[in-house]
Amino acid sequence: MSSHAAHHSTERAGKRSVSLAQSLIKEIEERTGTSGFSSVVAEALEEWLASQKLREVVAADRKEFGPVSAEARRQAEQEW
Repeated sequence: MSSHAAHHSTERAGKRSVSLAQSLIKEIEERTGTSGFSSVVAEALEEWLASQKLREVVAADRKEFGPVSAEARRQAEQEW
């Protein structure tokens, strides 16, 4: 579990009803047991949210500064 998910374990939980493929449910429960299912879902959603926030930052940066130049990309690849 991520440290962010661990932080939320002390936060009051809310309930939502979601529909998932039975095969997905089965595979997750085989690995976590039924009691670990909510933690897996919470961690996956936290990762999705972090990804969405990063996309928003990148989009705002592109809007303000334009796309990354080919030269800047080459320099970043060389330094990587």
